[in-house]
Amino acid sequence: MKSNICIQNAPMLRYLTKDQMDEIHYAGLEILERTGVQVYHEESLDLLKSAGAIVEGTLVRIPEFLVKKALVTVPSRVILADREGKRCMFLEGRRSYFGTGSCCPYTIDPYTGERRLATKNDVANMAKICDYLPNIDFLMSTNLVRDTYPEIGYIHEFDAMVRNSTKPVIVSLQDGQNTRDIIEMAETVAGGPDKLRKNCFLAVYSETTAPLRHSKDALEKVMVCAEKWVPIIHTVGQMAGATSPVTMAGALAQANAELLSVLVIHQLKQPGAPFLYGGTITPIDMRTMAHPYGAPEFHVFSACLTELGVDYYKIPVFSTGGCSDAKTFDQQAAAEATYSLLLSALSGGNLIHDIGFIDSGLTSSLAEIVFSNEVIEMIKHVVRGISYGDEEIALDVIDRVGPGGHYLGDEHTLNNFKRIYSPQLFTRESYASWVNNGSKNLGEKVDEKVKNILETYTPKPLDAEICKALDSLIDRFTREAAERNKAKV
Repeated sequence: MKSNICIQNAPMLRYLTKDQMDEIHYAGLEILERTGVQVYHEESLDLLKSAGAIVEGTLVRIPEFLVKKALVTVPSRVILADREGKRCMFLEGRRSYFGTGSCCPYTIDPYTGERRLATKNDVANMAKICDYLPNIDFLMSTNLVRDTYPEIGYIHEFDAMVRNSTKPVIVSLQDGQNTRDIIEMAETVAGGPDKLRKNCFLAVYSETTAPLRHSKDALEKVMVCAEKWVPIIHTVGQMAGATSPVTMAGALAQANAELLSVLVIHQLKQPGAPFLYGGTITPIDMRTMAHPYGAPEFHVFSACLTELGVDYYKIPVFSTGGCSDAKTFDQQAAAEATYSLLLSALSGGNLIHDIGFIDSGLTSSLAEIVFSNEVIEMIKHVVRGISYGDEEIALDVIDRVGPGGHYLGDEHTLNNFKRIYSPQLFTRESYASWVNNGSKNLGEKVDEKVKNILETYTPKPLDAEICKALDSLIDRFTREAAERNKAKV
């Protein structure tokens, strides 16, 4: 018997050496101490000043010791449960989970192929599709829901998701009050604040305003989530060459400073509250001024942020994949979704989001989601590596079959053949069989799958009493939004 032996090695993608990560870390500290960040939130300014930061109006310079303290108290793992309280997503180390993005104003109608403004029903359909697909682990709304009051649109997005899927939900929202309202809805679904904290199925998305600014609305979300112990995903959103340096190292240094500064604020509010690092950095396309979702630099940036978060700081990371600049689900959409998902998985991103985004994040596609589910299954087979236990190396089986034999009828084959990837949408049939089965290309198969799920699948319904309670909350929040907006006039 051998000791100290590794029997399985999974492939990993690395762009940064330890020395490079040190340089990005120290550059972030220098930015925070010399240049500083703008903070447009009174409570955050008070916390920072009391803790020892240098505050001059809204400009804050953060010393290294505050960053060190925050990195000590922030959790190295965040656990999300499903709607029924089962802990199902362990955001730790290099464990990867896959889900959609949020806030596309447009969608591709699955029946007409028309690009149109999205509705609440489109969010419900997305949730239904994702609930069905085994390789989609969590939901974001994919689309914006329009309402007289913008904050109520976010309420309807959460409502549509939680009624049509049991999977964990990540929400985008407007401000602190909107955050409190949606957390109250989640507490109603979970059975109370204590049950939600114990097995939280909700996380909140927020974002820094590049370069080096933290808005009042964004920090209100951070504060409410810290107070309620709800995971906050506070990310960067940069366009290299426009809102951050065009060079990759410079953009990463600025991004790191932005992330560390909000982490300090978050941990000052509630030491130990769950926080996720990461975000999106993509180069501005100088010809079109687009924020390209298929740019290779975008996904290299994402991999680098993952290395910094997961490997250097030991903080769970929000990553990106499954998205495209294509205007419909076509060959470009498939290619860009595939390589971005593979890069994110190989780099070890924990929450890999934006599946279903096309048109540079302006339009959603259910077809892209269904296609990505198939690709993720393939990627899981690629990244898990090769096992070398007795069952896998199969010396007794090789001896039993012997020279000139075959393995088709052996029990070992019967017990293990399902480990091999077997495609659901990609074809391996002969040309003649393909013709006899209708000569369907991949796009046609995906389109059929989308419609089949929408027409035949029924998600597990939410309890009727909880639905009534959610209806009452939506009515109340709508009245309160009307009063707030009336007071502003």
